[in-house]
Amino acid sequence: MNRNPLTKIYDLNRASYEKVCDIGKDLLEKALKAEKIDLLHTSARVKSFESFYEKIARKQYQNPSVEVEDICGLRVVCFFSKDLEKIHQIINNTFYISNFTDKGEIQDPDRFGYRSNHYIVKLPKLGLRKELLNFKIEIQCRTILMHAWAHIQGKLEYKKEEHIPKEFKRKLHQISAILELADEQFQTIKMEKDTMRNLLSAGETPFSDSTEMNIDTFMSYMDSTFPKRKMRYRYSKLLMKELLSAGIGFDEIIESHKNGYLYVEYIEKEKSIQLSQEEAMKLMLYLTHRAKMSVWDNDQLMTDNLELISRFI
Repeated sequence: MNRNPLTKIYDLNRASYEKVCDIGKDLLEKALKAEKIDLLHTSARVKSFESFYEKIARKQYQNPSVEVEDICGLRVVCFFSKDLEKIHQIINNTFYISNFTDKGEIQDPDRFGYRSNHYIVKLPKLGLRKELLNFKIEIQCRTILMHAWAHIQGKLEYKKEEHIPKEFKRKLHQISAILELADEQFQTIKMEKDTMRNLLSAGETPFSDSTEMNIDTFMSYMDSTFPKRKMRYRYSKLLMKELLSAGIGFDEIIESHKNGYLYVEYIEKEKSIQLSQEEAMKLMLYLTHRAKMSVWDNDQLMTDNLELISRFI
């Protein structure tokens, strides 16, 4: 197909392509944020003319304005495979979906390779100019491991099965299978971790002297003890490290809670006290284990809360 008329079509619509990409990315990011989906990143791109022309020539399209559906492209990279199900629902609620393909589902069961969820969508009306509503957007959704595989496979220039030398096929299929298994195992760990923390936080699994001190059990204990306080994950790790260094485990923490129950009740009831869960926990341990935690005597938290401390000494 002649390049000149295609160049004119592309150049004429270039600004609209970019506008559609920007609007689509903004809508998608706001919807994902509203549903609290943790992501590695989202990105947007307009296909270059060379890539646009190469695809038309390769696919032998006769009506490229209609047949090329990925001039505007968005990509979402998430952490866990279950997030893809949530993202699917978000895309369905945000855009008009004209086509959906799960690249993993269409592969033969004994084959491994490129996996990703692909959507062809159009923007919702939202008072936009009519011509913008006719442009299609391709949205690709992947986990981090799917993303890594796609990029490395592309770097090796092995995007299609027929590109791969016979002597490398077995190795690449093994790597792909390992990544797929890793995706499943990360998801399993995430689900088991969430279940464990929910049971501990809700009190359905009791804490005891023998409970292992790790970041999940420690944060669950703080969540159950100070449910009205905000959590600061980075500070949780630092506080847990301090406790382990001081030889304090759940036996001392549980004892501290029993001896300091009046403090716990007060701190949860008094909204004017601006403390995080970690700060509230640190103060409780200081009040009930002052001899062991004398290293905190000059801690800024203790200095800032002398009046509160004096109530319970």
